[in-house]
Amino acid sequence: MRFWFRELAGWLLVLLGLYVFLICLNVLINRVNTRGEHAPLLLESGPLTLIGIIIFRGGIHLLKVAVAARVCLAAQTQIENQKSGGRNQWSKVRQS
Repeated sequence: MRFWFRELAGWLLVLLGLYVFLICLNVLINRVNTRGEHAPLLLESGPLTLIGIIIFRGGIHLLKVAVAARVCLAAQTQIENQKSGGRNQWSKVRQS
């Protein structure tokens, strides 16, 4: 259950990071100044882009940690089964 929470939090951060990138794109494309001219806000979108990158990478990191924890748990279970004398799917392949 711990892994599901990490994975869910990771996906939420990834989606939040993508939403921040969408806001950055909106700031760059759809800005109109007081005179009615199209003027992209390049300086204002820089820090927002950096925030989006940090949030997105944090989500990716949480996803990697959740998958690695799940793989370690599966490997530990498999090792415990082999020590207790239980047969698994790989023992059949080794004997043939």
